[in-house]
Amino acid sequence: MDSISMADIESWLDSFDKPGAARKAYAVFRSILRLAFKRGLTDNDVTRREIRLPRLRHYEPQVLSVPEVRRLLKGFYGHPLEAWLLVSVCAGLRRCESVGLEWADLDLRRGTVTVKRSVQWVAGHETVTEPKTDLSRRTVALPRFAVKRLAELRHGTKTGRLVGSLNANQVANHYRSWCRRMDLPCVPPRNLRHTFGTLAIKAGTDISVVARQLGHSDIQTTARYYLKPDLSVLKDMQKAWQKLILAC
Repeated sequence: MDSISMADIESWLDSFDKPGAARKAYAVFRSILRLAFKRGLTDNDVTRREIRLPRLRHYEPQVLSVPEVRRLLKGFYGHPLEAWLLVSVCAGLRRCESVGLEWADLDLRRGTVTVKRSVQWVAGHETVTEPKTDLSRRTVALPRFAVKRLAELRHGTKTGRLVGSLNANQVANHYRSWCRRMDLPCVPPRNLRHTFGTLAIKAGTDISVVARQLGHSDIQTTARYYLKPDLSVLKDMQKAWQKLILAC
């Protein structure tokens, strides 16, 4: 440990293919080294210097337009994954949340869905955990058309998960396969959530309300990934600005 230099660390970080992976590895390394320093095992805490970390690439998720959402929902009418798609598109749930949803989590009289668990597929095994935070453990609203269709799909007696016995990977594969087969607009399953958030803001919903529906801890996260005014919104802004200036 005493011989580790800044150059060694930066060279190691540059060897990673992905900046995000490099940053995570560095965070673990820094924790270990600082613990060793605290316990007197080394005098060389090089992590307290200005280590150059790989820059994260700006992530801008692909989302569906309003017409594309309509086509997608119509294309999945009657499909075994229709209920899953409805809550994914219409409630903005995370992929791990939507896959773990059970029919008992839906209160169709109130038009709500409650997130009670998170399902991950790790190393060939399913892991079910509770939501990480109080904000993730939430009850969110569904639009009326989705509630009506879910009531039809439920038939009053359905139990278990909306996706049946499928795991997260199988859900994603079935979803993509059907989109290709029916020539439907398709984005990765996790981007269905991004689509909801982006279109909700475009529809004029306050960003703090969207953040609550998505389970974000602050509106900065919502703004970073979902606040993307399209050209029509920018043109409306310029019309309003022009009206203000020319009125003088």
